[in-house]
Amino acid sequence: QRNLTTLSKPPPQHSSPLSTMLRTALLAGFAAAASAFTSPASLRNIPAPSARSSRTVVSMLDTDTLLVALPGVAALGLSLQKSEGTVAAPVAAGPMPDVTLARTNFKRWNDALQTKDPKIVADLYSEHALSFLPTVSPMHIKDGSNTEDYFTAFVQKNPFGTITDDSVQPYGTGDAYLHSGLYTFDLGVGAERAPVEARFSYVWVKEGGSWKISHHHSSVRPAGPDMMAVARENFKKWNDALQTKDPKKVAALYSTAGDLSFLPTVSPVHIKGGADTEDYFTAFVQKNPFGTITDD
Repeated sequence: QRNLTTLSKPPPQHSSPLSTMLRTALLAGFAAAASAFTSPASLRNIPAPSARSSRTVVSMLDTDTLLVALPGVAALGLSLQKSEGTVAAPVAAGPMPDVTLARTNFKRWNDALQTKDPKIVADLYSEHALSFLPTVSPMHIKDGSNTEDYFTAFVQKNPFGTITDDSVQPYGTGDAYLHSGLYTFDLGVGAERAPVEARFSYVWVKEGGSWKISHHHSSVRPAGPDMMAVARENFKKWNDALQTKDPKKVAALYSTAGDLSFLPTVSPVHIKGGADTEDYFTAFVQKNPFGTITDD
């Protein structure tokens, strides 16, 4: 019975030099991989694996599997260990858009108009989140098909744009910019051709390496006051005040802010104050003056 018991016991396991080397290398790989994900401080508190647990791990794998897996595990661990604490370098920004680029892209757009091909013009506009408010249309265009429809009619007006004032504001890392200002468009044919002054704003964005228009607003520039009409109206007010023969009413039309310079027709005096103005007109209104502009 004792002999049978002895025979039933498994023979003692003796580690060969190869398996010992494999265990050591495998554990080194595991340790390197673990250290890549665990701080050195936290590793201090992790007990080292016992020889028995190491043998258990290795015994779960045959020698051929270890030989295949070992290089990858060790390399992964060492690679991750080397990269620990490494911060990726920021992507370098390209040159920022400036007025030269903005005017070059405007020229591309203006040249496209000269082809009279609405598709060529529409191709310069983005197909993503477009906002286009044209000069001579009440529509808010938001897609490429409507853009082409608009330019089908517009190019027949023989438009030619000239920038008269502009500025550029880049956005992000230089992949978008706002170009805004004033331009004048010559529209029409022959004797009917006339300039139209307008305000503009474009937002150009980089799409697939090409500059596209994602926003375009253009509107007729509001007319300023007709200064000739204003000047003649004020002259009439002054002339009408003379007809009242009230020197105080005439003098009230002159500045009292201390910046007056009045060189009268029939006086050698350079009048610089309101009191002297009223004194001058006290005598002048008695001459029954009435003025008429002959050229201005």
